[in-house]
Amino acid sequence: MVHLGEADAIVAGAENTTADVLRAGLAIIGTAAGSKTASSCFVMQMPDTSWGVDGALIFSDCAVVQDPSAEQLAEIALSAAQSCREFLKAEPAVAMLSFSTKGSGGDHADVKKVQQALALVKEREPSLMADGEFQADTALVASVREKKAPGSPIQGKVNTLVFPDLGSGNIGYKLVQRLGKAEAFGPFLQGFAKPISDLSRGASVDDIVVTCAVTLAKC
Repeated sequence: MVHLGEADAIVAGAENTTADVLRAGLAIIGTAAGSKTASSCFVMQMPDTSWGVDGALIFSDCAVVQDPSAEQLAEIALSAAQSCREFLKAEPAVAMLSFSTKGSGGDHADVKKVQQALALVKEREPSLMADGEFQADTALVASVREKKAPGSPIQGKVNTLVFPDLGSGNIGYKLVQRLGKAEAFGPFLQGFAKPISDLSRGASVDDIVVTCAVTLAKC
């Protein structure tokens, strides 16, 4: 129905796995123009509204791509930036996360991957406010960023965090959700030509209603 223009968005997964939802989306809807990578984001709503956009941040990718290449990570970052525009109604300030800040981790392959991904992001969208590789404190705390990454193009608060792999992303959002008492909305699929969201198979009626409402924000 979405492919034919008879519906605006897809919310699925209450009775199907994420893999099934992704396969259907890729086969029928396809990825957005200029993108080959389908990924996901969470909207994290913090009780402390001093973070992000009135307490809301985009976390990506926390549910789909296990070990992205530099090219895939760049596409995830660009999709997350678009999710920030759509969900938070704000211009994105994107931090590419790592265990290293501006080369402090040496020549490790994981560090190089994030550096290469950032270069691709800047090549494809030069006007996007994005920087890295950053440790989490460098990304989130302006005073730490000024010390560890002087001259960063990101001024003020970061609102979009891009994790280097699925392990760190999934662990990160759950730590913030449980220890930081944040609300985690999602995962919302991104990188598709039309809005698609994936539900947990344990989703409640309230979960389905909220996911539908947020997905409609992308239409």
